[in-house]
Amino acid sequence: QTARFSLAATLSGVVVAGAIFLSVNDEISLPDGSSISLAQVIQKPKIYDDGCHVNYGEKNSPKCLYGDTKSKRNIVLYGDSHAAQWFPALEKIAKDGGFALTSLTKSACPAVEVNRVESGAFKNSDCNAWRERSIKRIKELKPEAVIMSGFQHFAYPERYSSRDAWWFEGQRSLYAKVLNSSPNLIYISDTPKPQRDIPSCLATAKADECDANEKSDPRVAGGFIALDPTPWLCTDSCPAIVDGIVAYRDASHISVDMSAALSDDLREFLRSN
Repeated sequence: QTARFSLAATLSGVVVAGAIFLSVNDEISLPDGSSISLAQVIQKPKIYDDGCHVNYGEKNSPKCLYGDTKSKRNIVLYGDSHAAQWFPALEKIAKDGGFALTSLTKSACPAVEVNRVESGAFKNSDCNAWRERSIKRIKELKPEAVIMSGFQHFAYPERYSSRDAWWFEGQRSLYAKVLNSSPNLIYISDTPKPQRDIPSCLATAKADECDANEKSDPRVAGGFIALDPTPWLCTDSCPAIVDGIVAYRDASHISVDMSAALSDDLREFLRSN
């Protein structure tokens, strides 16, 4: 009887789990009447699969050369996953423009020279060693442009009076370290911060219920050429779907499709600066 009860309980659990699984829609409906699969929306830039977006504990980026790999004209992408989210746009620009693109990105390690609150597998010593080696590579490459960015919403150490004091000090330090490595030192301020996991929200709710996305501070310290991407993603609000494209792949990063769609805007900015 105990065995029968255990089997019945197991089967009941399987049925409930199956019902929950089937209740989650794998398709997201778009305003134009079309739909897109969740799998496509949550896709990450290919540098993750290539081993070029390095993880916790790692201190070196591989060669990570993209675009026109034989070109002597080089641009560099440098920073954490919020720099990596711009890879699809930059790869397209590099291919179309005949540039080689070197990608130097590491999880949870922004280009900005800040020490974070350590938690889990994140260690400042690993991050700082990776930064030092990446900046050395940048100086050796002497690229035509360095495009940098970082997630601005990390917890900051208590010794700082404010997030601004912590972040701007780190930006000025970054600028001092990359100064003279390239004629075009470009810093992209952070993209809006979703308040929910956008793909999950869109799969289970109406699109306008998923639009509570917070604008990031666009200010940049140091002598960088500053780019604020907020106008590309927001008007008064920052919607989950922009120009028919799901804008975010999770509760943090813009989607691969959104990044690629912004390549023309980014190219125009780079040309005009």
